[in-house]
Amino acid sequence: MSVQGRVISMLLCSCLDCQRASGSGHSTVALVPAASLKLSGAAKSFERPTDSGARFTHHFCPTCATPLFGQSSRAPGLRLLPVGFFAGQNEWFAPSQLIFARTRQAWDLIADHLPRHQTYRDAVAP
Repeated sequence: MSVQGRVISMLLCSCLDCQRASGSGHSTVALVPAASLKLSGAAKSFERPTDSGARFTHHFCPTCATPLFGQSSRAPGLRLLPVGFFAGQNEWFAPSQLIFARTRQAWDLIADHLPRHQTYRDAVAP
């Protein structure tokens, strides 16, 4: 897998779905435009409903089950990259926010300076 272009956003998510998927208190995510992502091999997918009412599709390697990216029905033009996929080459990651802070675990220590949103990021007025 390769990514060309800019990252739109870098964030942490403490929703219960991300806690289950990551096995920790949050996920680390980089959002990129769908067109900037290129797969060089096969991928399998699994779709599930989320607590917000959206549908979330996990894409993973069919050989080793490594998570490759996700996509939400709320934002079909974006792909959510698990930053851990780039282990050893992810020093560029600098989260700018925490979403779903309402379900953050007290033991999951997250930098105090990050803006926290109780669910999704608050809408920005035009």
